[in-house]
Amino acid sequence: MTIKTIIMPFASHAHAQERLEGALNVARYFDAHLEVLHAQINPRQLLPEESQLISDEFYKRIDQIVSDYVSEDFESVRETFDDTCAKLGITQMPATPKQSASTAHWQDVPGFRGEVVAEKGKLADLTVVPQPKRGKSSVSFEAAILHSGKPVLVMPRTQAQFSPKHVVIAWNGDTQAVRAVAAAMPVLRRANTVTIITSERSESKRPTQTGLCDYLALHDIESHCVVFKSGRMRVPQAILETAKQHDADLIVCGAYAHQRIHQQMFGDVTKTLLRKSTIPLLMIG
Repeated sequence: MTIKTIIMPFASHAHAQERLEGALNVARYFDAHLEVLHAQINPRQLLPEESQLISDEFYKRIDQIVSDYVSEDFESVRETFDDTCAKLGITQMPATPKQSASTAHWQDVPGFRGEVVAEKGKLADLTVVPQPKRGKSSVSFEAAILHSGKPVLVMPRTQAQFSPKHVVIAWNGDTQAVRAVAAAMPVLRRANTVTIITSERSESKRPTQTGLCDYLALHDIESHCVVFKSGRMRVPQAILETAKQHDADLIVCGAYAHQRIHQQMFGDVTKTLLRKSTIPLLMIG
């Protein structure tokens, strides 16, 4: 797999400088195109469908209020984007075939953010999202994981750099872990060190971590295996502790989800990693 197109949904101006610079550095790492997507909702989408209940004058006032808010709120962010592109030497332009250097483009897109991410993510190689606030999965993360079918890179909100040297693969032999490894191949090939970590509870689960090690070797990727004991810690916390002990700067893992009556629920491993990780996560569902 080659990473050539990346999308980044942008919904708030908190830590805008770091988040934009981080995403742009991801694009530089892959020599890829970054599309920053600012989803904008038409005020009429927020009002009752029974248009006869609301006058045209009221619609116009609401539309003007929302437009003024969006313009004021994101004018400085757009300037930050322009300045950061200039600082990093990244040309602003739409994606073009056969481009050989990283480029970026800011796009205001009408619609709800989740729907925009789900649609645009299907035709991108990677979606970059910030680590959710307060540990709860964000609309962007859920849409990308559950509907795009492509990998998601979760970046700490204040991390502006991306150049992983030591990559940890959280392995248990499940389909999601397999897909995560496949999506991470461009990163694994460039890493100085690749460590496959497995809980003692999953050590015998097939395919085993040694099987993965042999598979990666066929792709000229050298790796080594570590089996960790979670003890009194839960497995996701043990994953984070093991990654920290090995000075990892990226964790590759599957994102685990299941449905419960009209609501998407993420498994304990995914939720804990989202809440507590201090390094980027490359995930896929």
